[in-house]
Amino acid sequence: MVFIMTSYSARDIMILLRPHHWVKNLLVIAPAFFAGILFDSYSNLVTVFLAFISFSMISSTGYILNDLSDIGFDSAHPKKQMRPVASGRLNKNTAFVILVITLFLSFFFAIDLPYEFSIIILLYLALTTAYTCCLKNIVIVDSFCIAGGFILRIAGGGLAIGVSISSWLFLTTFLLSLLLAFGKRRAELNYSHHSHSFREVLKYYNPGFLDAAISIFSTTSILSFSLYTVNVGPEIFIITVPLVCFGILRYIYLVQIDATGDPTEVLIGDKWLLLSVVLWLILTGFIIYFYDLIRFHH
Repeated sequence: MVFIMTSYSARDIMILLRPHHWVKNLLVIAPAFFAGILFDSYSNLVTVFLAFISFSMISSTGYILNDLSDIGFDSAHPKKQMRPVASGRLNKNTAFVILVITLFLSFFFAIDLPYEFSIIILLYLALTTAYTCCLKNIVIVDSFCIAGGFILRIAGGGLAIGVSISSWLFLTTFLLSLLLAFGKRRAELNYSHHSHSFREVLKYYNPGFLDAAISIFSTTSILSFSLYTVNVGPEIFIITVPLVCFGILRYIYLVQIDATGDPTEVLIGDKWLLLSVVLWLILTGFIIYFYDLIRFHH
């Protein structure tokens, strides 16, 4: 690794790993967070941290694999052509070595976690590999693969901490993931000017279908989360629904005007969407961890 760092810039290696996309892996914290046990002990915090790092390493493995597979398509993309592998700043052999290192680190950080978590990591790797090799070129299936990755993160977080996951949490995560996936495809279609030069599957999509899919999954995501707040936790939990509605509508708006539509980049780059997510987290955390205490003292 030292040789690689001296031969190539640390910046290129970090771009290859895509650490800004690790924010998706915060989903492994969700089961412990919603179960109200995240801060119960130091052990719980260490467990979710290890699960997060492990998933971040395996996701970076997937990103590198994708970069190695998509050199031709990425070189035709106005933004992706600047990635280290597509631009030639990192050669294939070096990228493969880094891939092996991240794969090893993923399982290394999972050693002290339940073996079921490692099975989830293997399933995620299998899904990522299948997606990269062929499933990304199959219309609709490609988006379901993306949603499957989010579901595996939730499942992994639950298995790591040893808590059962509400069916409502699974359903809401799945529907929201499909919204993000189809929204990404919609923005890519805008960006490519209806060309599939940098993503083959785009030739099978059209604006009408993607707009309908976005409408379906935005509606069902809001409905599912609303029912989740009614069926789980105190009644006051329902006050978080407006923030979810705003966040989803803001994302749909950005998909229509943004050049990438990548959920992570949209979240980080838009202050209003980021603000709605932060406020939702703060309000939800307060309700889960402090609301009952305040009621008890009164």
